[in-house]
Amino acid sequence: MKSEQRPKAFLDDPLRAEARALAASIEAIRRACGKSNPRDFTVGTKEWERVCIEFAHDLGWALGLEGHATDIPAADDRNKRPLGYS
Repeated sequence: MKSEQRPKAFLDDPLRAEARALAASIEAIRRACGKSNPRDFTVGTKEWERVCIEFAHDLGWALGLEGHATDIPAADDRNKRPLGYS
């Protein structure tokens, strides 16, 4: 569905705005840490998939979840920690 076809209520939804702000914050933090973001890769590639999983881990950290946001380990390093962990 194209954005111009979406109901105005969806576009103005505060929860949608919060989700976009959170994603933008995580992208900025990852960029500052020298990490890649999913949008840096072609959708469907192994690199894109790996970075999406790392991004999900960082999202879980940002939401205050224990451990990782998913049960899928990062493809290149099972011991890699999400943002904020040393």
